[in-house]
Amino acid sequence: MTLKVVQSGKESDAAAASLEPLRSGLHLLAVRALGTADAAEEAVQETLARAVAALARGQLADPAKLPAFVAGIARHVIVDMLRARRRLVSLDALPSTAHPSHDPDALGALVTAGEQARVRTALVLLTGSDRDLLRLCYVEGLGPGEIAERTGEPPERIRKRKSRAMERLREAFHGAGASRHAEARLPTREARAPGGDRP
Repeated sequence: MTLKVVQSGKESDAAAASLEPLRSGLHLLAVRALGTADAAEEAVQETLARAVAALARGQLADPAKLPAFVAGIARHVIVDMLRARRRLVSLDALPSTAHPSHDPDALGALVTAGEQARVRTALVLLTGSDRDLLRLCYVEGLGPGEIAERTGEPPERIRKRKSRAMERLREAFHGAGASRHAEARLPTREARAPGGDRP
């Protein structure tokens, strides 16, 4: 580890410590705008991470204006989160004629049988812990705070575990599809031999 890396690590820790007194005010601002404690906590974490990075880049000219600087970052984070919410439309909020299918099996209408098989294969490749967490999130519809209450883990750890489980599922899904396509592309022994005869 170089001296420069050690110094930047110490500066980052110092910046994080200087921002900690602002956490409760940021949380209040985020709860008012976003409506839930979980969303507010996510916004505060993102704000503090962006603020530490900005301070490391020397973007704050006047240290006396730190609270206003961080509040500005928080407003940007909140706007980003609100925009992301608007892009997501619940099927329950749409009239039945606007649904992609009147079939009660909405998943069947959205994905092919082959994709369903790949998802099942990918899920089998995950650990039981990952499968249980994804079931709580996507089958039971629980948020990180609710899962944290059930498991006794902090909500932030649940968010990180969910993110990692989704990444592993994505890799397994694409791996399952890629291996199947690779097998389909491999020529048979008969096709490799001249004239189609066995060597």
